[in-house]
Amino acid sequence: MTGRNKDFRDQLGKFRLDSISSYPSDPSPTWLSSYPEPVEAASPSRSKRVSTACDFCRKRKKKCDFRYPNCSACTRAGVRCTIPPPGPQVASASVPRDQLETLQKRVRWLEEVVKRKSGLSVAELATGTPVDGEGDPDWWYQVPAMIATGGARPATSMSSPAASGSSVTAGPSEASTAVGVELPNVGEIFRDRLEHRRPSVARPSSAPRVQRLSSLEEAERLAGQYFDSMGYQYPFMSRPEFMSNLRHIYTGGVPSPETHNSYHIVMAISLLIGSADPTKAAEFYNASQETLPMALQNEDLPAVRALLGLALYTMFATAGPSIWHVLGAIMRLATSIGLHKARPYASIAEEEMSKRAFWSLYNLDRLIASTLGRPLGIADDDISVGLLRELNDDGTEAPGASGMTIPLQVVRLRRIFSRIYQYLYSSLPRPPPQEVVVTLGQFRREVDDWRMAAPVYPSALLYSTSYYDYLYYTTLLLMYRPSPRNPTPDITSIISCGDSSLQVIRSYWDSYSIGKLKWIWLTLSQLYFAGITILWCLEQNARSLRESQPAPWHPEEQTMRRGIQAVIVLLEEFGKRRPGVDRLAETFRHQSTMIFSQMAYQQHQLEQQHHHHPQYQPPPPPTLMPPQPSMPLAAPPPPPVPLAPVLDDVLLVDSSGTIPMIDPQMADQLYYSYNWFQEEMASYYTL
Repeated sequence: MTGRNKDFRDQLGKFRLDSISSYPSDPSPTWLSSYPEPVEAASPSRSKRVSTACDFCRKRKKKCDFRYPNCSACTRAGVRCTIPPPGPQVASASVPRDQLETLQKRVRWLEEVVKRKSGLSVAELATGTPVDGEGDPDWWYQVPAMIATGGARPATSMSSPAASGSSVTAGPSEASTAVGVELPNVGEIFRDRLEHRRPSVARPSSAPRVQRLSSLEEAERLAGQYFDSMGYQYPFMSRPEFMSNLRHIYTGGVPSPETHNSYHIVMAISLLIGSADPTKAAEFYNASQETLPMALQNEDLPAVRALLGLALYTMFATAGPSIWHVLGAIMRLATSIGLHKARPYASIAEEEMSKRAFWSLYNLDRLIASTLGRPLGIADDDISVGLLRELNDDGTEAPGASGMTIPLQVVRLRRIFSRIYQYLYSSLPRPPPQEVVVTLGQFRREVDDWRMAAPVYPSALLYSTSYYDYLYYTTLLLMYRPSPRNPTPDITSIISCGDSSLQVIRSYWDSYSIGKLKWIWLTLSQLYFAGITILWCLEQNARSLRESQPAPWHPEEQTMRRGIQAVIVLLEEFGKRRPGVDRLAETFRHQSTMIFSQMAYQQHQLEQQHHHHPQYQPPPPPTLMPPQPSMPLAAPPPPPVPLAPVLDDVLLVDSSGTIPMIDPQMADQLYYSYNWFQEEMASYYTL
C-alpha cells in the first residue's frame, strides 16, 4: 500500500491509466507489436530518487507517510499539507538513456490507446493544450472512465466529469419525464474523484452562465420561502451571505462556482416547494450542475454544502441522483474532513457553519434511514462535535429567540430518535419484555421533557409549535409501533400508536387544507404508515373483543373515521401527481372497508349480548396530548377547508346485510406490509 501511495505522489497531477487492469496476453497484435513491453522503474543505482515528502516533513527532516490530502504529521500539527513543485534540481537530474527511451515509447503507446479508445488525437498537441473543445477544463479527466468502459467521447459537453461514464443519455423531452436520467449517479462522480484525485487547488473565480428570474424581488421572495422552511430544518447555508450573493448576481456580478451552484439549487428547491412549474425548477437544477464538478473539486466544507443542496433537491424531485447515495457520499466526505469531531477553528463563524453542515446531514441521515428501514450513516458514539449555538445573524447569542432555535431543538430530538431507532430496530436478540417496558418508559420521559422544554420562536410561532408537535408524534410512532426487538406491543403502545397516528394525519390534512402540503415521497410514506397504523390498532381492538377482553384503544369515533377518510383523500391526490400511488390508495380503501365492516359486525354482536348480559365498560383512556409548555401558545387558526366527511356507511354493510369477514391474519400482513411499501417506494423513486 505504501508503494501505491508513493507512486501516486510521484505522478501527482499527471494522467493515470490504472483503470486498464488487463493487457492482451498475446503480444502479437499489431497495435502493440511496435512497442516494447513496459518495464519497471530503474533501480536506485541507475537513477536519482526524487523526494516526495511534503514541505512540512521536509523542513522537519521527518519521514512522510504520503496520506492524501493531508499526511499524518500535517494532520497532527493542524497545517495544510503541500508538496514542492519540480525545481531546477529535478529538471537537471541525470536520467539513463535506456530509461528515457522506454518512457518515450510508453508515451507513444499511451497516445495510441487514447486515440483508439476515445477517438481523441493528442500526439500533435502541445502539452497543456485544451483537448475538449467544449470549454470544460475538467473534460480530460473523463478519459480514464471512457477507456475503462470502452465508451466514446460525448458529442456535447456534459455537466459532470463523470457523466461520460453513464450509459444513460436522454434528450430534453426524455429528461422531463424519466426518473434519474438528468445526472449520473453521484457514486460515479465520487468514483472518478477517488481514482483521479488532484491536490486541493483554488477554485476558479468565475462561473458559467447564470439563470435569472424576472426580477430581484422575485428571487428574494423565493429565497425567503426556502429559508423560512428548509432553512429552519437544515441550516447549512448562511441566509445573510446568500442574500448578499443574490443581490450581487442580480446587479450584474459574476459569481464564483460555489456561489453559482448554491444560488441555482436553492431556487430549484424553492420552486419545487411552491408547487410551481417543475420545468422552471429543472432549468435551475440543470444550471446548478454546470458548476457541481468545481464545487466538488476539493474535500472541504463548500463541497459538503453543494452535496447537501443536491440531497434536498432530490428529496423533492423524482429526477436526479438517489438521495440515499448522495447522503452516503456526504457522510464519508464529512467524516473524512472531521466535521463530526470537536476541534479548534480559526473563528466562531467558521466553527458554527461547520456544525450547521454536520447536524443538517445528521438530521437528514436519521430521517431517511428510519423511513427506508436502513442503517444509520454514523454511530452516535463516534460524534464528539458540540451542538449548535443559538446565534443571530449579527453573531449575538439569543437562547430561544434565534434563527437557530428551531434547528437546535430538532437536533436534540433527533439524538433521542437515533437511540430509539438503534435500540428497537437492530438484529440484536430480543430483550425481556420487562426491559422493553422500562426502556420505553425512559425514552417517553425524554421525549416528553423535550417537548415541554422546546421554546417557541417568536418569528415563526405557528411554524415552530406545529413542527414540534409533528416531530413529537412521529417519534412516538417510531417508539411504540411493532419493531424487530418489540414485535408484540402492550396496551400502552397500542393506545399511543393510534392517537399519534391521528395527530400525524391531522398535521398533514391541515397543511393540505391551506395548500402547503409537500407532495414528496417522505410525506407519502409517513401518511400511508399513519393510516395503516390506525387500521392495525382497530384490529387489535377486534382481536381483544374476540377474546372477550376490553378493547385497548378508545378513539373518538368521528375523529377516527375522518382520519381514515383523510388518508384516502390524500392518497388519491398523490395518485394524480405520482403514477402508481392510485393503486396504493385503492388498496388502502379496500383494507379500510374490510376492517370497518368487521367492526360493524362485532358492534352489532355486542349490542345483542348487552341486552342479555350487561357488562361493565371501562371508561376510555384520555386522548394522547403533547406535554404543554410552560408559556401559553397562540391557538392555530382554523383550517379554511373542513375535514373530509365521515366514511359513508354504504362502505361498511351493503343492502343484503352480508358482512364481509376479515382474514384473521390480514391485520398482521397489513401492518407489516409497510416493509413491502418501503421497498416498493424506494424502487419507484430510485432511492
